[in-house]
Order: sequence, then C-alpha cells, then structure tokens
Amino acid sequence: MEIITMVKGKIPESSLNDFTAAYASMKEEPLPEGLIASYLLKDMIEPDVYTVETVWADPETLKKLMDNDETTADVKLFEKFNVNPNVAIHEVRDTYPQYVE
Repeated sequence: MEIITMVKGKIPESSLNDFTAAYASMKEEPLPEGLIASYLLKDMIEPDVYTVETVWADPETLKKLMDNDETTADVKLFEKFNVNPNVAIHEVRDTYPQYVE
C-alpha cells in the first residue's frame, strides 16, 4: 500500500528562486529507497505556500527512515529556509483511473 507525505510551509517571495533551485538540486542526489515520485506544488489560493508531495512504495520504507530518526529531504528543504513545515502522512486506500489520451 503506497504512502503519501505532504510537507508544507510558507516560502517568502525573496527566497523563492533559491527554494525552487534547492528542490531541483534534490533530483541530483541518490533517491531514497522506496521513493516513487515527488512533486513541488504551489498553492493557488495562498501563493506563498508550497508543498512537497512524495509518494512512497510502502509504509515500511518510511517507517525505517522515522525509526532511524532520519529527517527526510523534503523536511530539510524547508528547514534550510528557516521554515518549520507541517507534515502529513497519508495511506493510499483507493485510486481512480488516470486520464489517458
């Protein structure tokens, strides 16, 4: 069963270019075990709010990180910009078919 984490915080406009560049540089690092996908999301209602949504293969992978007191890269990203992000963890219970052209 997949797990989705959402790490969210307010990024000041003055830090935005550096923040997005730091997210892009994360792609150059080795991927953590079990990472399926990661998305940088900009809130359409509150434009200074950003979320990193990460899809993990299973709860065991994320549990290993948490048991080892490892801070995930998405949390470290926000902390680098002096933002204490909100973290939510969701278990995928069902999916809807994706759009196909």
